[in-house]
Amino acid sequence: MFATLQYGTRFRIGDQEYEIRKLKEDDEFEVYNMSYDTIELISLEEIKIAVNETKTSKRLIFHQDSDDPLKITAKWDLDLYTSEEKSEKDKRFEIIKPYISGSIKNVKNYIENLPTELLPKSTTKLSLATFYRWIKMYRKHGNKMCLTPLSTGPKDRRISEEVIDRLREFIKETDKKAEAQTIRNKWLLYIDRVKNDNLFRDEKGKIPLMSESTFRRIYREMHNPRSRNVHILGIAQADLAENGVRGAINPDRPLEYVELDWTPLGFITVNFGTGETFRPVILYAVDKYSDEPLAFRPIFKEQPNAGDLKQLLLQIMLPKTGIRELFPYVQSEWSGFGVPENIILDNASVNDCEELAEVCGEIGIGLIYNEKGSGHQKGTVENGLGSMNKTFHSLPGTTFSNPEERGQYDSSKKACVDMNGLYHMLHVYFIDLVANKYNRGVGGKPEELWHEGLRNAKVQRRLPHRRENLELLFATQTAYRVLGRKGIEFKGEFFYSEEVNQLRLRIEREGRDRKVRIRYGSDVRNIYVYDEFNDEYLRAKLKQSSRLNRYKIDQRYPVHVEHLAHLCNKNNSEANNFLKEQENVTHGLKVLELLASEGKKEYSRTKRQRRMEEAQKTSLVSAITGSRDTSARVPDDPNIIIVESDPQTDSSESTKEAFDSNQLDAAEMSSVIASDEVDLKKINANWSTGRKER
Repeated sequence: MFATLQYGTRFRIGDQEYEIRKLKEDDEFEVYNMSYDTIELISLEEIKIAVNETKTSKRLIFHQDSDDPLKITAKWDLDLYTSEEKSEKDKRFEIIKPYISGSIKNVKNYIENLPTELLPKSTTKLSLATFYRWIKMYRKHGNKMCLTPLSTGPKDRRISEEVIDRLREFIKETDKKAEAQTIRNKWLLYIDRVKNDNLFRDEKGKIPLMSESTFRRIYREMHNPRSRNVHILGIAQADLAENGVRGAINPDRPLEYVELDWTPLGFITVNFGTGETFRPVILYAVDKYSDEPLAFRPIFKEQPNAGDLKQLLLQIMLPKTGIRELFPYVQSEWSGFGVPENIILDNASVNDCEELAEVCGEIGIGLIYNEKGSGHQKGTVENGLGSMNKTFHSLPGTTFSNPEERGQYDSSKKACVDMNGLYHMLHVYFIDLVANKYNRGVGGKPEELWHEGLRNAKVQRRLPHRRENLELLFATQTAYRVLGRKGIEFKGEFFYSEEVNQLRLRIEREGRDRKVRIRYGSDVRNIYVYDEFNDEYLRAKLKQSSRLNRYKIDQRYPVHVEHLAHLCNKNNSEANNFLKEQENVTHGLKVLELLASEGKKEYSRTKRQRRMEEAQKTSLVSAITGSRDTSARVPDDPNIIIVESDPQTDSSESTKEAFDSNQLDAAEMSSVIASDEVDLKKINANWSTGRKER
């Protein structure tokens, strides 16, 4: 999981592969360029920048064997492991742990005297070869995930998996109760529960009853007294009962002990886009040996959860690069990073959680909880947070440490710094005013003591083989979202990458369900999408939208998932309130329908007027020339028959000749119409009739 920059270490930057040949002074390495068969010099700063590089062509990836099971990114998602796999790797690690710590002198006697109850299910008898194979795997990868057994074919078991699962849940349930019970009484309660369940099952589906001896054997394997001790003794004392009494902690080297704590910042920030004010909470991690700050993280809620602590651990392990470019007012260097050996926390409920313990256990980080009321055991981080608040109490927007001192001072109205400005201020404080300021408690500058301690103790800091693997391991949440052409919509924004788009195209080609699994942490500038075809996780980046621009979201700084969710809910709420309260919306819809109806009527009147004018012109010509207007006699209804009247004989020959003549000009035509000899009734009888057109 982690690699040490030492002789023989191989890594790849882009398409070029290197092997370290010699460690030189001034944090430089003589490397052999295997791609071009040349000898080169690479500085530690270049390596750190390559670790954080987002472009694949410039990213650093340490060499991994082709048969390494952890090359598959899905192996870094602890939620995909079954409870049996987790139990298997945990038991394997507990068996080899004494050997790794150097407390075993005679391995053969240790294996022969190892209780059978401590063996994992897949190992009925532990051999020396298997024991050393587990040790080799752990030393090679440096985490417990490599001890997970490979998938094999089905094996016959005397006890079915259904019975084991039911028994495990039953033991876990009884372990949480503070009231004491004997194992026999617990066995009787379990048998009674099975009998009641069998009443509703057929003969083939009934659960077999278990003997008391079998129950006792499995109970001793699964029983964990800590859950009961928490109710009776409290968290701190339960940890003491499990881990033993600890004396004063005096570290000998950097990264041996790292203290972690959090506190509300006595300072109010404001969102320039919405005008809302927040009082952030600051998470802080410091090296106990040198007082060197290792990580800090502001959050915008009342208290952190396990996910926030995991993200702080991620920041501890990753190198810090590009700080001066992002925060130009920072003047000094900050080189604090590495994998801590132990983490010291207080006994707050958020710190004592299985999620944090599981992740730290996977990579070999010990968790040390202070006894109740013993904050002096992590006095380094307590003093650091107290000094931070004292500094911020002198700035506009302070909450003051004493309410009486605050008086009528309105902290929210005085707030004048947004989240990006707060990040800048925190970097200036922890780098220039803590890491590079003389500290009388440790007798020097923490940054200098940090480097001196690394050199004297010959501590080789480790870097992840791939940054993505570490981010995936410390991801805090899992969700399922539909993959569309714009990418994945999450918290009102879209996440996209070319790899994710190729996954969408393949899903559409094969007709698969477009709902995919995603993993994310508290910083959602990137999320990870599960590719079930290749058993890989793909990174998708947050698209910069106009809404993010409007709310001044700068992706150079962390984008908190709570902040994104807040903006999404705010946007939806404002849209709903607008539709409910604004009457002009419904008025506008009604006006559109009215205008369409009036236009339809106006168009009908225009068409009718035009037909009437055309009909009048045609009738006048027929009356003058004597020709019949046959077009006007076409009925609209095909069932209507127009019966023609018998043609009338005109007694006036002069009039007939006048109308039959096609040679009349306008003056002659006027004289004929004006003549007294024209019989208009006879002319009218010859005119055709028809239905009025619509």
